[in-house]
Amino acid sequence: MKIYPISMYKKRNLFIDIHSLIFLDMGIITEKERLMKIYSKWKDEEVKTLFDVIEKGREKNIPLIKLFNDYAVQTGRKPNSVRNYYYIELEALKEDIKRAHRLGIDLSKHKKNDQKEFSNDETRELVMKILKMTSKGISVRKACLTLANGDITQMVRFQNKFRTVVIKQKNLFEECVNQLQQKDIKMPQKTPDNVIAFTNYKTKLTDSDINSLFMGLVKLVKKQATEQASKNQEFEIERANNMLRKTLINLRQKEDEVKTLQKNFKLLTKENERLNEEIKQLRVKNAELLNRQSKMQGLKKFANRYKVKNISSN
Repeated sequence: MKIYPISMYKKRNLFIDIHSLIFLDMGIITEKERLMKIYSKWKDEEVKTLFDVIEKGREKNIPLIKLFNDYAVQTGRKPNSVRNYYYIELEALKEDIKRAHRLGIDLSKHKKNDQKEFSNDETRELVMKILKMTSKGISVRKACLTLANGDITQMVRFQNKFRTVVIKQKNLFEECVNQLQQKDIKMPQKTPDNVIAFTNYKTKLTDSDINSLFMGLVKLVKKQATEQASKNQEFEIERANNMLRKTLINLRQKEDEVKTLQKNFKLLTKENERLNEEIKQLRVKNAELLNRQSKMQGLKKFANRYKVKNISSN
């Protein structure tokens, strides 16, 4: 039986089932089944989130390595763990289409990049092409993008290979440089930190160039001033419109208040008329009552006089 290093028995500070390694060696389980057991700690929500991030990133032509690193930072995982799990889960979902549909993952947008290694001739040819383009003032990144026909993934692959040659295959790099120099192609200067610096070419500006530059600056200033004036005008118009809207809203509220006051005034007028009518009726009744009281007093006086006369006559 094979003896595996102790690092293989740990994953995110958790011990892996040692029996799975024994079963793998005995042929009872496959390597894929063993890896799925190791990475089975992820929940469906995490799987869906990871695949959504990769899908959106690919639509924006963001390199996979950057997507893995960004997701690792967000979740606190290691970039290699994220990468390994992504490819393992991708293979598993291809065999379990129902689960992929349940998670809402479109497998057509997730393809494993099976990149073959560069041969020696391909490596030399790639370095020669990049050096020729950089000798014309083109950056390494731009040169790789041009050679990749705008394919970001392929551009990153070319760029990484070129940097590997510069750092680890210095003899091959020097051979390519010498070969191009023999063809009178000026090479960019290579700094100690492996950053390619291009030769500074001294050029003189003519009066025409200076005038053109000055007129360009004048046009730029005018354009900026016009845009700023336009923005200020739009701002003033928007502010005036806001003030007009607020004024109209206030007028509408005032109109509603006036209508309410008019309605209340009519009600008060009717109430006042009713009270005046009641007062008139009370005055009439009061006058009648006073008239009756006056007659009663007159009759009492007459009766008293009559009694007094009868008493005196007797």
